[in-house]
Amino acid sequence: MNPDDDAERLALCLPERIAALSDEELRQEYLSNTAEAGDPLQDALAAELEIRNIDL
Repeated sequence: MNPDDDAERLALCLPERIAALSDEELRQEYLSNTAEAGDPLQDALAAELEIRNIDL
């Protein structure tokens, strides 16, 4: 498997996965994620927190 293919698949499914999370699930997912800024998942979670106006 090509790592670039995995990254592309992840990028395509992230919005759907994140949209399905409740506000509390989103908050917990963000807080439990150990990735740093620049990680696609961490950045997508942070963006969704901002869109939903959820404070940490």
